[in-house]
Amino acid sequence: MDLMTEESTATVSDFYDSLAPDYDAMTGFTKRFVHERPFFRLLVERYGIGTALDAGCGTGFHSLLLSQLGVHVTAVDVSNEMLSAVARHAKEMDVDVGIVKSTFQHIPNNVSTNYDAVFSMGNSLAHLLSSEELLASLRSFASVLKPGGVLFVQNLNYDRIMNSRERIQSIKESNGITFVRYYEYLEERINFQILKVQSINGVLEHKLMSVMLRPILKDDFVQLLRQAGFNGVKFFGGISMEEFHSDTSRDLVVLATKAK
Repeated sequence: MDLMTEESTATVSDFYDSLAPDYDAMTGFTKRFVHERPFFRLLVERYGIGTALDAGCGTGFHSLLLSQLGVHVTAVDVSNEMLSAVARHAKEMDVDVGIVKSTFQHIPNNVSTNYDAVFSMGNSLAHLLSSEELLASLRSFASVLKPGGVLFVQNLNYDRIMNSRERIQSIKESNGITFVRYYEYLEERINFQILKVQSINGVLEHKLMSVMLRPILKDDFVQLLRQAGFNGVKFFGGISMEEFHSDTSRDLVVLATKAK
């Protein structure tokens, strides 16, 4: 049985279905291509990536970028609206991206390819609310990788976040809309909330969206990746592969290799 319950899956998919129309504006979709392309080109060349799966693809930024770099990509998400955005972007950019709706744990049932790389970006793994779900997902990733294939994960640095317990994570304005991302800290989880504020006909209107997260610490990854069949685990503080500092790095980027 899939460890992610129907209720939790529905909650995550509903959250991102609701967020999808604003996701690109909130994340700076267009500008990110210029900034991130050099780092992903280096990854593709260094690890000989010809095929990749993008787990938790959102509106498809990394799937599209990898496709532009010549990689055959399968984009996976639980949100119908996010996947619709991927298809729309791929058509506009004239690139080919395979699209699959699936939870992380069910990926092996929904794809038939063994990939050179699996990418899980954008803090996607924090939506898995137990160690059992996380381990099952990492094993799922391993099962669709070729021996010696690489897993590339980008999560927020929860070692820093849980120590500082900052509530406001970011404030971004785009096209007259302000997005405030903030946390409500619970005992073992975080209620992640996004407040959207805009003026419509001179009247300020707002929309509040929320979803539950589970903070994953660096030490959590070390143990679970080994159990899932990965080795050569390396940690970085961002996609540019800078050194990870638990107290200051914004991100925790994980690079691991499937055992041969």
